[in-house]
Amino acid sequence: MIDTSKHATDSCPRCGNLFTCGVNSVLKCDCMWLDLSPADLAYIREYTELTFGEYTCLCVSCLRDLQAERIQSVS
Repeated sequence: MIDTSKHATDSCPRCGNLFTCGVNSVLKCDCMWLDLSPADLAYIREYTELTFGEYTCLCVSCLRDLQAERIQSVS
């Protein structure tokens, strides 16, 4: 079980779902287990900056959705 006292529960700004961000221990963060390419990361960073005005954490589901969106856009 993850020690959530060292993590922050946050609301995903894209979908509104609650998730636990591993800001204090990034290696335990769920997003670290995703296989995001440099192109995926650039796409997600640009999306969050344009949509929310700053880089922010998103839930794993939204990260996967944005990754699929980027892959589909280049197909």
